[in-house]
Amino acid sequence: MTLIAAARPVKADDVIRGRDGQYVVLRVREHGNLIKARHSATNTIWHLVPRAGTWVRL
Repeated sequence: MTLIAAARPVKADDVIRGRDGQYVVLRVREHGNLIKARHSATNTIWHLVPRAGTWVRL
């Protein structure tokens, strides 16, 4: 299941959709408002925040 921001709280190992592709959640912080995730295509790790109904990189 692929989640978008604010669809429901995310947890580790969820797959979410961001503006530039899909990410696998590694860690959730600040009550779900900041997550650490790995981009599925590039394996790059980013911190993401919810903005305008999607996840964006910091």
